[in-house]
Amino acid sequence: MSKTCKSTILPFLLLFCLGCSKNSVDEQVVFWDDFEQTNSPEVGSDVGYYTYHNANERYIEFNGSRNLGQFERGGITLNLGGIPEHDYLRISFDLYIHDKWEGNGERGNGEDVFIMNIDGATLYFSSIINTKCQTQDCEGVQSFPDIIKTTNNPENAEVKNASLPGLCHYKGEIGGSKLIQIAKRYPHAASDLKLRIAADIKDAGPDLCYKSWSIDNLKVTSVELPER
Repeated sequence: MSKTCKSTILPFLLLFCLGCSKNSVDEQVVFWDDFEQTNSPEVGSDVGYYTYHNANERYIEFNGSRNLGQFERGGITLNLGGIPEHDYLRISFDLYIHDKWEGNGERGNGEDVFIMNIDGATLYFSSIINTKCQTQDCEGVQSFPDIIKTTNNPENAEVKNASLPGLCHYKGEIGGSKLIQIAKRYPHAASDLKLRIAADIKDAGPDLCYKSWSIDNLKVTSVELPER
């Protein structure tokens, strides 16, 4: 098509679209980090930045990828600004549970809990267990994906892969780590976001060998619904 034709058609299309109402869902990826780069977003970045809680910034190679972790207690907060107009945010990432998490506290020393907050609102405060069992016919129980003390769910509830090797305490043992794929849509309209991903796990031991966790492929997508 010639440049002359393009210049004639484009203004017509623009005028046509101006008279249309939005009739489809508009989704935009506003943040994405696969942690393969050495430098994480910093304070003052136009994209976003992390703050760390009781944890040093570290990376591990696991499951053929580079993960952010390991962590024990604490975790990260992702701070985002400049989010386009939207009705929802969809938060997704890979959560890896490493080694011997004790769920509801089999030794009586409290629960091993995964935590996720959006702007202070709790989406997950949920115990997780890992005994290397690879099915849901296990003796251990957990609350995940529900809030702790509200219900008992089987080990491996909503687990994507329960047959990954352990990292340290269960090093090389199949079932020693498991993958949970978090994908949560949350009503949200503000232009900024504080997303906290953390845990409160007990007695991780030297070098977090007894139990730990890591994440990969963190993505935030804004979702704007069609006009009615």
